[in-house]
Amino acid sequence: MEEDCICCGRCVIVCAQNAKKIASAIEPSLEILASSEDTYAILAPSFPAAFPQVKPNQVISALYRLGFKHIWSAAVGADMISVEYRRLVSKDSVVTLISTPCPALVSYIEKHQPDLLMFLAPIVSPMIATGRRIRAHHNPDAKIIFIGPCIAKKNEIADVKVQGVIDEVLTFKELEDIFSLRNIQPETLPEKQMDGPMPKLGGIFPVSGGLLRTAHLQDDILENDIIVTEGSTRVLDVLQQVEEGKVQARFLDLLFCKGCIDGPAIQNELSVFERKNIVANYVRQQLEKVRAEADDAEDVNLERRFTKQEISRPMPSEEEIKAILKQVNKTKKEDELNCGACGYATCREKAIAVYQGRAELEMCLPYLIDRLEIMNRELIDAQHRMVSAARLASMGELSAGVAHEINNPLAGALNYIKLMQRKLKGEQVELDIGTYFRYLETMEGEISRVSGIVRTLLDFSRPSEPAIEKVLIPELFQKILILLHYQISLQDIEIKEEYHDCEVPIRADFKQIQQVLMNILINAAQATPKGGSITLRCHRHSDSRYMQMEIEDTGCGMSKENLARIFDPFFTTKEKERGTGLGLSVAYSIILKHQGTIDVESEEGVGSKFTIKIPVYRDEDVPKD
Repeated sequence: MEEDCICCGRCVIVCAQNAKKIASAIEPSLEILASSEDTYAILAPSFPAAFPQVKPNQVISALYRLGFKHIWSAAVGADMISVEYRRLVSKDSVVTLISTPCPALVSYIEKHQPDLLMFLAPIVSPMIATGRRIRAHHNPDAKIIFIGPCIAKKNEIADVKVQGVIDEVLTFKELEDIFSLRNIQPETLPEKQMDGPMPKLGGIFPVSGGLLRTAHLQDDILENDIIVTEGSTRVLDVLQQVEEGKVQARFLDLLFCKGCIDGPAIQNELSVFERKNIVANYVRQQLEKVRAEADDAEDVNLERRFTKQEISRPMPSEEEIKAILKQVNKTKKEDELNCGACGYATCREKAIAVYQGRAELEMCLPYLIDRLEIMNRELIDAQHRMVSAARLASMGELSAGVAHEINNPLAGALNYIKLMQRKLKGEQVELDIGTYFRYLETMEGEISRVSGIVRTLLDFSRPSEPAIEKVLIPELFQKILILLHYQISLQDIEIKEEYHDCEVPIRADFKQIQQVLMNILINAAQATPKGGSITLRCHRHSDSRYMQMEIEDTGCGMSKENLARIFDPFFTTKEKERGTGLGLSVAYSIILKHQGTIDVESEEGVGSKFTIKIPVYRDEDVPKD
């Protein structure tokens, strides 16, 4: 949201998906280096902490190698403005003064708390001070590029109150990218010194409290006359108290980061304390080399003004706030957790932001968790419905074949009954007692066959909760072949069975795995032309913890496009009245729940092969009471 953004870089740091990108200055900077004869690099004094793997003067040498004619430290500007801060703070007329080196802080006050503009120190940042000195005393037409850890500096150079001083801003990360692009390896280069003025204590400026040290201001905790605070949460809290008149300190040194050594564009794993030590050691070394030189900084203009950029937004009524809170299930005061996960301190603040279009309802984490639980329950219910629908679809596929399987033995038994009835009625049918017994035995066998088919069909169709037990794969295949016998024989499909080492049971729910194999076999039978074959295989997997089943047909096969979607819910290549597209999707889900895998290979015109891997049953799988 451009009108609200202060370019602090916080969103870049917290975004785990790396969806936030910083506007790059790499190409413009390279164009400046290629086209300008007098180029200046102003290097933020935190640079030793940004490149801990090389010596500071090797970084400077790399900048010369890149094409810069002059290299200055922004610590020079820090020394310049520290004099102004010391002068302002010592004036009796000053009530409260807020430091302004941090462009994110300045931008925040201009946009979000403009009533505090009167407290801002009318002093430029070290970057602008150094740039003005270069243009005032060296070359007004020079091209100047600032290099540092701060994203807000990119916004600062476009500020109308200081515009035209700095041409481009590179972050340390962008500088690393340029070194890589130009194949410059700083660690291989000889050390070189900057050619600009030697800074004094300004080098410690990027450390929290560095402004006080540079300006020789004393922070007496008992007097509470000076407040040094860093980090966005603390800074915003202090600013709110200033606006409410609760802060009596004369000087507030505020930074949105934990000092500039913790800027968003310093991308290494060093702690703030390690970076502080690196910068402090470098400053001590440089102070030993400070030479007496003419000071041409006295007449450089270090003043600046600020622009009120207040954003006017409507405020919701109490009823409107309650209505927004109600949408995220916050109907009582205790529902307002104020967890801060949305980025706002309280639920009310977030509701106001929603009303003003600065936030969305879905930013509430507890609300999302509740919705996720509801959606999860709905998904489980939908999955159960899908399993039932797939089972019913399989039943429909079986119905014709099963009817024929039942009709044949029943018709045979009925014929024998009628024959026996005719004899008992005295009709001329000569049958001895042995023949009667043979008839009865045949009838009993046929009726038992019908009973077995019906029992198997009922077992398959009856919904059940998962029940893990010992299951033998050949037994699974035999049960299914009973139900599919008519359909397979009608198409003259040859069934080949290859079982090796199949006495090892698998850990499975018999009915669920039966449904998986049934769906696959029905598809195989429908895809296989008359006279084709289906091969059922079972063997121990190369990983002895698993058994492997294979169903391979000589059918029409599948295209690569269809193969990629074969397990998608509701995807089917069958006519609408013949398929729901749920069978293989449910099969896939069942196999995953069994901690197994299911894969398919297929080639158009050749056939398909499904391979299923299921864990073997172990003694520890026995259910405990």
